[in-house]
Amino acid sequence: MKERRSHMMPHVRVPMILTALLLLLLGAFACAPGNQSQVSLANTVASPTNLALPRMNTAPPPTATATAARPEPTVVPSVTRTFTPEPTPTPTIRAFLVAVDPGHGGVDLGARRFDEQGHMVYHESTVNLDLGLLLRDELLSRGFQVVMTRDTDRAVNEDEVDVTGDGEFEYTLDETQARVDLINASGADLLLSLHHNAYMSASGEEDSEVGGIQTYYCADREFAEDNYRFAVLIHEHLIKAIRSYGYDIQDRGVLDDAVLVTPDSPGRHLIMLGPESERIVRPSQMPGALSEPLFITHTEEGLLAREPEFLAALAVAYADAIEAYVDGNATGQESP
Repeated sequence: MKERRSHMMPHVRVPMILTALLLLLLGAFACAPGNQSQVSLANTVASPTNLALPRMNTAPPPTATATAARPEPTVVPSVTRTFTPEPTPTPTIRAFLVAVDPGHGGVDLGARRFDEQGHMVYHESTVNLDLGLLLRDELLSRGFQVVMTRDTDRAVNEDEVDVTGDGEFEYTLDETQARVDLINASGADLLLSLHHNAYMSASGEEDSEVGGIQTYYCADREFAEDNYRFAVLIHEHLIKAIRSYGYDIQDRGVLDDAVLVTPDSPGRHLIMLGPESERIVRPSQMPGALSEPLFITHTEEGLLAREPEFLAALAVAYADAIEAYVDGNATGQESP
């Protein structure tokens, strides 16, 4: 029995040895480089069972067109458009000083406008001031220099000084002389005094039918011709402006101030314009005129005097007349 067991053991080991050798040969063959069949086998086994392993990309490589970078869209910079206004032309500065005198002021109201119930609606000094300020601004915009006797609702001689030196204070004489002195001290080249008219009937009531434009000058001065030319230019430009505005103003003429007649003193010169006299201690030293474009007691003219657009049109007309005077323009009238 012993001999038989020993005889059978070698027979059983042979196949196991062969199997081991076969496995060694297969391993060596699988590790050989370039063996594509073994790579396929490995992929087939690993891919479905081991998700931690990356899948091999079997898609065809992208073409050149597919891999080309897309062009970035053109970015148009935003433009903020700003409006640049046309520059306002700087006026040519004129070496010419205009004195503008808005008549009355302060306690001196001048002519007055009343309503149907007899209540005062407004007074002349306010209109004169409004017009004077508009004229000042218009002249400055054209390069003129301007001196105002007043630019607020006040008197010039507020301290009630005896300016004439006659030993007493008289409002009209001393106030007007104070204005003339101020203008003379400024060295003004031209004088324009602004007023508005009024008409009272013999019974002391307003006459709403009397209206029209008047302009005064003084013929008894060494520069009388300049006075007259300036007064006519004012008169002509104002009539044109008023009628262009739509109101057919009555022309009461360009008048020598010596024709003025008052109950207490007939035919005296206006202090602003006249020559030296007992009343006019120090006369104005430059050509000038006194303008009264409206009667504020007139039905229609009294309404126009409070229209801002109308006053602005008058201011432009005055400035046009002053510019025409300075430029040496002739008038449509001959000297008297």
